[in-house]
Amino acid sequence: MPLTRLEALSSAISVHDDGENAAMLRGKSSLSTSGKFSGAVTKQRSVLGDICSNKSTLTNVASETDFKKPQLLPSKIFKKQVQDSENTPQPLPSDKDDVQPTVDTERRQSFSSQNLEIENIDKESNPQLVAVYVKDIYKYLHELEEKAVIRPNYMEGYKIRPTMRTILIDWMVEVHGRFKLLQETLYLTVATMDRFLQVEPTIVRHDLQLVGLTCMFIASKFEEMYTPEIHDFVFMSDKAYTKKEILRMELRILRALDFSLGRPLPLHFLRRYTKAATHVYDWVDVLHHTLSKYLMELSLPEYEFCHFLPSQLAAASLCLSLKILDESETPIDVLWNDTLVFYSGYTYGALEPIVGKFCSLIIKSETSKYQAIRKKYLVSKFYQISALPNFKSPVTHAFMAKMALKNSNFIHVSYPNDGC
Repeated sequence: MPLTRLEALSSAISVHDDGENAAMLRGKSSLSTSGKFSGAVTKQRSVLGDICSNKSTLTNVASETDFKKPQLLPSKIFKKQVQDSENTPQPLPSDKDDVQPTVDTERRQSFSSQNLEIENIDKESNPQLVAVYVKDIYKYLHELEEKAVIRPNYMEGYKIRPTMRTILIDWMVEVHGRFKLLQETLYLTVATMDRFLQVEPTIVRHDLQLVGLTCMFIASKFEEMYTPEIHDFVFMSDKAYTKKEILRMELRILRALDFSLGRPLPLHFLRRYTKAATHVYDWVDVLHHTLSKYLMELSLPEYEFCHFLPSQLAAASLCLSLKILDESETPIDVLWNDTLVFYSGYTYGALEPIVGKFCSLIIKSETSKYQAIRKKYLVSKFYQISALPNFKSPVTHAFMAKMALKNSNFIHVSYPNDGC
């Protein structure tokens, strides 16, 4: 009997990011922020006054469940079944029967999922994790990220330089922390800025900071529950731009992007991949998730990373995090096993160039002039992950140096006469 409309509505429960993170932690300690908001605000807020986003932590977390791998038939029995099926004569289709061609509608993979030993991570009793729809959701996210790609080296021939972009994003990280915005807002700000700049080659140096501020203003409206007011952004620019200029640039950006702001973020994919890793390894915890976020955020100011897909950045950062925090010195291609390949869609061979770039980025981050992200992750809230002792261990340092040398094409290019 079909479900009634009331039952169908009651089963449609929205997905919350913290719900997936809580299931990912599997009972281990997690980070949560909380704020207080009492009633409607009737008094006009002063500049940079109490701007924060309140997030609640779900307590309805699914219990840990042990999953068994599917039992594979012996090869002899399987071959015998195949031979019996081949020897059995198949009836010919008649003229009355409709013969439909076989169409592969699934997303093409670079590997055969039938030969992988995969653990099912979606057998959850918590309805908020919507295990029934999660595969379709992430298939749709993969389709979206391929529609909103950023071209590599899109600044060629521009009046602005990649070094200017790096300085701007390093400053926006500090503004983001001053406003106490969500992590998603920062990623969406950078993605929106890159997507706009690649279709607007006429942007000059004077307007670049205006573009960055306006993109953060747009991203705040898209992600935040309580967005900063426009005069707060005017204040952060040291009154270099007026309210009318920000609103005019906002309209220009939205028209250039056709009001399309739904590009998936690396955080969306990282939550899924970390959940898969926790089902594979018992030692994977919140530290791996935080280290992966630190690596992804380190890549934001880097011009050489902007053209990679969000799912690629998430998979490569988690792959390197597993290696850095692994105490058994297991090869990195072994750590990235069949289950992680299946749920991410990337083999280690496809991620190796990006992993090498991440290793080079970690090595040069200590001596870089742009330290906003490293300082951000030095606080106890993020487990002081930027000062992780594993970075200094001889084994890890030798591995990162080897990967950086293997991908030696990752060089920070200095551009002459850029005025920076």
